[in-house]
Amino acid sequence: MFKLKIILIGPKKCGKTVIANFLADATESSGGDYHPTQGVRILQFESANLPVNGQSVKADVELWDCSGDHALFESCWPAFQQGVQGVVMVYDPNTSGHTNELETLYSYFVQQGGLSSKSCLILANPKSSMRSTAVPLSGTFSRVPQTTANIDENGNKLRSEFNSFMSGLISRMRDSHEQEELSIMSSFHT
Repeated sequence: MFKLKIILIGPKKCGKTVIANFLADATESSGGDYHPTQGVRILQFESANLPVNGQSVKADVELWDCSGDHALFESCWPAFQQGVQGVVMVYDPNTSGHTNELETLYSYFVQQGGLSSKSCLILANPKSSMRSTAVPLSGTFSRVPQTTANIDENGNKLRSEFNSFMSGLISRMRDSHEQEELSIMSSFHT
């Protein structure tokens, strides 16, 4: 069984908590009212039958639903980043300023955190159907997998994309572990 720590980050009011609850099969009794996340919510769940190198594996997942109030909780970022294997970034492409915030978050959690772009997934979560105001992402994100997070219209696609993302994380963890073992073994033979 693999253990994954995945953080869910993004600007305020972009739908991170709704997405986190959906991905973790959790329910929330907020009645639809907006309640900003204070610091972080950690959702723990088991994900079974993840395809990795032709095998079906299980993972214990910690999904950290991080507050989008960066001014208030930026001091918590080192704790969010500690031991993370994957970063899911959520934003509303129709909200001015969200793409700039993604740049800051990507720089800190992915680039400075020593993660590859393959350890990141971007979820566009438009609050309205207006496509004409959507702001495109910069070239910084050209190598980062991106999808639309529309739970109501296509929740199965979102779940499938997230499972593929977790499978990729586990595959890279397994490969890294095997490389470490080979390195240790070869040091004994020289």
